[in-house]
Amino acid sequence: MNLTGKQKANLRRLANDKPIMFQIGQSGLTEIIINNILDYLKKHEIGRISVLKSAPEEINEIIRVLGENGIYVIYRIGRVLLLYKENKELKNRIII
Repeated sequence: MNLTGKQKANLRRLANDKPIMFQIGQSGLTEIIINNILDYLKKHEIGRISVLKSAPEEINEIIRVLGENGIYVIYRIGRVLLLYKENKELKNRIII
């Protein structure tokens, strides 16, 4: 998915109000966490996760795994990632 700078800025603005939905810690990015993130994004389309320093994977590896699952990482600030996954079935979906 290729987004323009304005589209990314709009998604960042929408995500600033949202709390961090998940933290990836010592157990790393497991299938359970990926499924929970997918379920959350199915309802909200946009969310934030935090990668703790104790996580066994590097942030770039986590971004790659999320991308393989159809989750688009819009931006990264430090150890916080903004995630987006379009859901065309939502009633109040995000129009970018």
